[in-house]
This record gives sequence, C-alpha cells and structure tokens, in this order.
Amino acid sequence: MMPDLNSASQKHEIPEDGLEEVLRGWSSKAQLYNALAGVADDWAEVRWSALEIQQRANRVLYAKVVELLNGWPRKITDWTDALPASSRRTRRVSPSPDPGTDWVASAVRRGWPADEFVVNERARVPDQVMATSLSWTIDQITKIRKDALKLERESLKSAAKQELATLFAVREQPPLESSTGIRPTRQDIIALRRSGAPWTHLAGVAELLADADKPDLMEFARQHLLPDDDVRWRLFHLGTLGVLLKNLRDEGWKLASLRPLSGSKRGGPNYVAESPNGQTWDIWFEASRIWDYYNIQSPYIDLMEGVFGSSADPVGADLAIIQKGVAAYLFECKFGGAGEVRRKGYHQVTTYVAEALEELVPKAQGVVVGPDDVVLKEAEVMLDGSLIRVVGPRHLRGFLPGS
Repeated sequence: MMPDLNSASQKHEIPEDGLEEVLRGWSSKAQLYNALAGVADDWAEVRWSALEIQQRANRVLYAKVVELLNGWPRKITDWTDALPASSRRTRRVSPSPDPGTDWVASAVRRGWPADEFVVNERARVPDQVMATSLSWTIDQITKIRKDALKLERESLKSAAKQELATLFAVREQPPLESSTGIRPTRQDIIALRRSGAPWTHLAGVAELLADADKPDLMEFARQHLLPDDDVRWRLFHLGTLGVLLKNLRDEGWKLASLRPLSGSKRGGPNYVAESPNGQTWDIWFEASRIWDYYNIQSPYIDLMEGVFGSSADPVGADLAIIQKGVAAYLFECKFGGAGEVRRKGYHQVTTYVAEALEELVPKAQGVVVGPDDVVLKEAEVMLDGSLIRVVGPRHLRGFLPGS
C-alpha cells in the first residue's frame, strides 16, 4: 500500500544520525533550544524564542507526568503520615526543669540544689531521602506545569487537579516546608519503589523527571521534542545539517565550529570546513546573513527597499555551503507532505540559486530536502545551467562540496 505522501498528520521521518551528530558537541539544553528557535521559514510569520521551545518541551513532559498521577493521594496526611521518622537525641541546659530533665546530670554539673537543669530531648526526623525526593519532585512539577499551562491552559488546567492540589499543599507543610529538594539518584528511586504506597507512585514520576533533567540531549530530544509536531520540523532541519557535517567528518575534513546555532541576523558562518587538499568552505545555518558577511547587496532587499512602510529582512536558504567566488550549495529543508516539499521547496531554492549567481558565485546548486518517507527517490534537473535536486536526507550521505 502506498503511503499518503500528502498527509498533514503523518509523523514524518527525522534523520536521527544527523541530529545526533549536531548534538554530540553540545553540553546544555539551552544550546538546543537556541538552535531550534533559530530555525525559520522565509514564507512563515512565526518566530519562536528559545523560551517558547523550552515551554513546548515541558508541555510534552507534563502530559506524561499527569498520566502517572492517577491514583496518587488526595489527602495531605496520606503523604505526611507516610514519612517514616528516626529519633534524634539532643541535650540542652534550661534555667528551669522541663520534661526530660536529667536530675543526676543536673546535680553533677551545678551541685544541689541546682540553678540550671540538663534536659534531654528526643525529636522525630523524617527520612531525608523521602523528604528531599518528594520536595524535588513537587518543585519540578510546579515548573513544568507553569510552562505547559501557558501553551495549553484549557485542556490541562483540570488534569489531576486534586492530586496536584494535595502535592502543592504538602510542600507548604512541615517537614517539607523547610526541606531542600534534591534530585534522587538511581539507588534512591529503587529504594522508593520498594517502600510501598505512596512512595511507589513517587518513584515513577521522580524517575521520569530525573531522566529529563540529565544532559543526554539526544534522548531528551527523542522523548520530549520529537512528539511535538510544531517542533519536529525544526529537528528535521538540524538533522539534515548533521548529515552534511557527518559526511565531511567521515571523509577526513577538518571542521571548526565558529559560533552557536541561533536565529541571529548578525555574524558569519557557523562552521568552516577544510578539505584534505586544503580548500575551505563556509557552512551556514540559516543563510540569510550571507549578504552582509560577504559584503554583497541582497537582490531581495534591493528590490523591496522603500516599497512598503516597513523594512524587509533578508531571505536565504536553510543551509548553505559556500566558497565565495567559486560555488555555493544551497539547501531548503521542507518537512511535510509532497505538496509542501515539491512546490514551496522548488520555488524557494530556485530563487536562492538565482540570487547567489548575481554576484556571490559563478556556480550554484540548489537542493530541496524532504523527509525520507515522502521523497521516494532523488531527482535532478538543469535549470539555466544550475543543478536543482530533490532528495531525502538518505540521498545526502556521501555528499561533499566541490565533488
């Protein structure tokens, strides 16, 4: 049966090996959020910030948390009474006899009759792992819930309402009110899971939140970003870049990262690549900045200057590999059905090629990249001397500039 290549609801494929190539050199989620916020479409008006990408990741995570809250305690005492306690003995000196006075120790210390009294006290101390793990879990839920409700308030505001209200109230009660939340270790979670209700419930959510808090960006992207359709296409863009970078690395090219991936309209190329024979190429993520960097007037900006009441932003390919005065390879990433890939992709990439040929380079190639499950085979055509290709990420494996 042929797949529906025009389906808007289909979860199209992501080049995960390419995405992993990009992420492997990063150390924080902030880098990932900034890169995804920088992915843009010249034909779309939506511009997201890194914070909005983070909020979408937390919306996905919060939906998973809510599913696990079913059956959690709805009374504060179910939590506070479940906190096992150990005894802690302390000794103090009091000007008057109090409960727990040690008469012998008082007489030995000050003589008799004594004017000060030694008092022994015993205090119940809640299990620290349980208290700190519960505090940390409630604090994490509070943060991700805030982000999730900003995006989807109506459908999420009543989810697990009583269970959450109980949790938030418990956090304000002793002993948790003075407890600092600490992310539980794997051993802590195993211990919680063996401790009976309600700690078995806590263990599942704490494990989910602890895994999301780890620095494994690829696993984080799989679990909390790929499920979001509005973020998935941005990951396709990053994955395609990764396929190109991996090709170069595998073939012995030297790659230097010059600046973070972001949507900044300033700055130069993001990477510089040097071939084994010493040729260097600039690699661009969101290539609308090429005109200022190479000190060449953008034909689009030149045309639109003064036409409308507001100034225009420059346009450019999603990805570009350029050697000024020699050649340019311009990539337009289209994540969607066949109509999205072929029509919009073709229009945009042919425009970028025509602009590059004006003054930037004597030779340009345009590449429309669609999901592998949509682009069933690669194709190409010569258009006024320039090669235009339609490919999936799998067809880019082995691609090298200048070859």
